Amino acid sequence: MTTTTPIRQGNSPLFLLWLIILLAPVGQMAIDIYVTALPFMAKSFGVGAKEIQLSVSAYMIAFAIGQLIYGPLSDAIGRKPALLGGIVLYLVGSVLAISAQTLEVFVAARILQGLGITTASVVMKAIATDNFKGPQLANTMTYMVIAWGMGPIVAPVIGARLQVLFGWKSNLYFLAGYGVLLLLLVALGYRESLAQPVPLKREVLVRNTRQILSDLEFQLCFLTMGLCYALLLTFNICAPFMVQEVLGKDPIFFGNIALALGGVYFAGVFSNRINAGRIAPAKLVRAAATVNLIAGPAMLVVALTRPLGLLELVIPSLILTFCAGVMYPNLMGRGVARFPQLAGLSSSVLGCALMICAGLITVFASWLPLHSLAPLAALYAAIGVLCFFMIRRLYPQPAVIAAAAPAAAK
Repeated sequence: MTTTTPIRQGNSPLFLLWLIILLAPVGQMAIDIYVTALPFMAKSFGVGAKEIQLSVSAYMIAFAIGQLIYGPLSDAIGRKPALLGGIVLYLVGSVLAISAQTLEVFVAARILQGLGITTASVVMKAIATDNFKGPQLANTMTYMVIAWGMGPIVAPVIGARLQVLFGWKSNLYFLAGYGVLLLLLVALGYRESLAQPVPLKREVLVRNTRQILSDLEFQLCFLTMGLCYALLLTFNICAPFMVQEVLGKDPIFFGNIALALGGVYFAGVFSNRINAGRIAPAKLVRAAATVNLIAGPAMLVVALTRPLGLLELVIPSLILTFCAGVMYPNLMGRGVARFPQLAGLSSSVLGCALMICAGLITVFASWLPLHSLAPLAALYAAIGVLCFFMIRRLYPQPAVIAAAAPAAAK
């Protein structure tokens, strides 16, 4: 691993790099680590599939709201207090989740976890910007993205093996232990890197947030990103019941499927880097949206003509997820670039809005019947169609642009 040279003094560059790498995946891991255990958790709490799935949706919506809190807060009171406060709140939620005897208490605990651990996702970017510049910052951001992407890939595998060996609550102990590690690293090792606090001014935040959210292109970006992310999340909350209860496979088997899905998503993201300079991002995004427009309805046709099977579920999901991975980073870059003078706030608003969008879709997905593939396939088909038309609006064909140019000149 290449070390980088910090701009500000007081923090070891290698320590900062590892702190950022450890902060990056925890928000994702807290979603995905227990998805293999959802059927067992439903039985433990004495509830149905849709009720236990709501614990994932509640966490996501809380995580989205937290995005708007920790950015301005870390600018006002410092990175370290914002991190410590959020991690402590996350640990309170973790203890409450472990001891929960009812679903209502467990969902409340997940909300606290989501509100708390959002600090890691938001403040790690600020820490990187505080301490590194130029190529050093780019290098750090690369490691951050890799670590963030690894979270949903490895978490289901870890969760499945912990569940088989020690029971489903071992996943919650793992999350709590990870939180304790982060708390110790921040409290004992990290030195405040905020150079100049920025006072919180409500009227300025409200005005700037309203300006960002009223932009049509920004709206299309976060809505399409939310749809892309929802593809992965709906699979993770619906497929465990299909694979384990309907098809009779064990948790480790589903964990391996989730690993493949995460790997395919990661491959879609990195295909942008491989094709950089050879294929224009607009062409990649339009192609991915077109494939999903075909794959979603095709999955529905198969689901209506064949019984639920492993290949019928997994193969279309892999295709849809890969294409979502291609679109997601391009949409993120385009959304944040809309407001370069408000990059921090626009990043927080974008993260919040897309998570709320994806969270609401998972709430809907929690009501889908799971004995058949058709309901999930219908949702995927709808997502594919919506993504296609939003992408066409964001990335019109060159011919459309050329035709519009003379009209604009007149």
